[in-house]
Amino acid sequence: MRTRHSPGLTRRTAERLLDGAAGSSPGHLIQVLSAAAASARDGELAGEQAAVAAFEASLPFEAKPLSHAATPRKRKMPNLPLMNLLSVKAVAWSLAGLVAVGGAATAGTVAFTSSGPTPAGNAGAASLAGNPGGAAVAAGSPVSASRPASSGSSGSASSAPVQLCDDLTSGVESAVGDATGAIGQTGLSSVLANPAVSQVLASGPASALLTTVGSATAVPDYCGLVLALPTVPVPGAFTQLPASVLNQTLSTLPSADLAGVLTSLPAGVLPQTLGELSPAALSSVFTALPSGAAGNVLSGLPASSLGSVLTALPASTVTGLLPGLPSADLTQVLTTLPNTATGSVLSELPAAGLTRVLTAVPSSALGNVFTGLPTSDLSEILTTLPSADLGTVLTALPAATLGSVLTQLPAGNLSSVLTALPAVDLGSVLGTLPTGNLSTVLTTLPSSTAGSLMGSLPSGTASQILTRLPASALNGLRSALPSSILALLPL
Repeated sequence: MRTRHSPGLTRRTAERLLDGAAGSSPGHLIQVLSAAAASARDGELAGEQAAVAAFEASLPFEAKPLSHAATPRKRKMPNLPLMNLLSVKAVAWSLAGLVAVGGAATAGTVAFTSSGPTPAGNAGAASLAGNPGGAAVAAGSPVSASRPASSGSSGSASSAPVQLCDDLTSGVESAVGDATGAIGQTGLSSVLANPAVSQVLASGPASALLTTVGSATAVPDYCGLVLALPTVPVPGAFTQLPASVLNQTLSTLPSADLAGVLTSLPAGVLPQTLGELSPAALSSVFTALPSGAAGNVLSGLPASSLGSVLTALPASTVTGLLPGLPSADLTQVLTTLPNTATGSVLSELPAAGLTRVLTAVPSSALGNVFTGLPTSDLSEILTTLPSADLGTVLTALPAATLGSVLTQLPAGNLSSVLTALPAVDLGSVLGTLPTGNLSTVLTTLPSSTAGSLMGSLPSGTASQILTRLPASALNGLRSALPSSILALLPL
């Protein structure tokens, strides 16, 4: 799990901290301030003189005037001697600066020592003493469960949404009285789902989020995406996010977080969400999803939405997606798709992918997949399959479905399909066909092709198939049949 660091302290927040209001500030800063405010123990002031000397050496005796941007309090400070400024509050400000920016003192090292064990309240000070270049957090500290860190600099344009969402969550935590800051990603979802969000959005820097998403009810889910939370804070409001925001954010989420977001959406919200994505963003989403999560998402869609999603995806994405789905999800997808969408999707697959898909579907469901397919797609599918796999697929079909499939094919495609079959599969296919379908198939083929097919079979198998034909159909084939088969047929 990633962690994200809280943004720099504002003057107002720092003042509140120094006055004793912890609020929602970073845990390590609270620890250091608590340690600084506590009564001194034996040996804790051993480095006091060195610290004072370091601060005196860092500035001239008369402080330089501050810029016009300084706060009113800072404008009064330059005319005072430095020693008069070295109050407990000033020391706390210096410590807060060290913790916030992770920097070392400009002159000398401030060290805290103690002759006895460090109490829990001074854990932050002890950690700082052990790592002056950057504040360390003691093991077991509540800060170790702090909220995840955002990537990038908070001053860059790309991190501005992260900064604003950080401000929002901090404001909500403060409003609801959460002073720990140790809430983790699940806790952040709860924070963003809190009704206090609207209160915080009414004023302050986080209100800028309204410009991006358009409405206060959509802000929590937007921040959930920006902060890469694994669940949607307010699932019912997810459809209020603008399509432009969805296209930008969903396709950039890490795969685990993306899976969590999509699978946490209600059944009625997920189809609308996917329908708003561009083909490029949709492809990015399904390419990033693990196969199990992709199967879970697709198998939960209604027929119309499922067809829209799969036919909108590029063929290369479908090729990588369908063969990798778990068998149960793949079966659910193929038997839910409308016939036209099924034909379009399957006819896009190359031979290897098509084989993996059709052979992964149980024979009990395979008939449903082939029933009602458009003729052009059916021809494309059957002529793409390698001969051995074609036999596996056709012999797995129920007799009625097999008859419907073969009698639907034009003569040229029917000839290609039957001549590609190994002899054992050809005999099984023709022997399974209902009599009416068998007659239609053999009389649709040119007589020479029909005779050649019969001749490729063992004579006994061929005669058993042919004797099932009506006399009119059989008589039309006699001239093309080998003598070895004719000898076994009734006159």
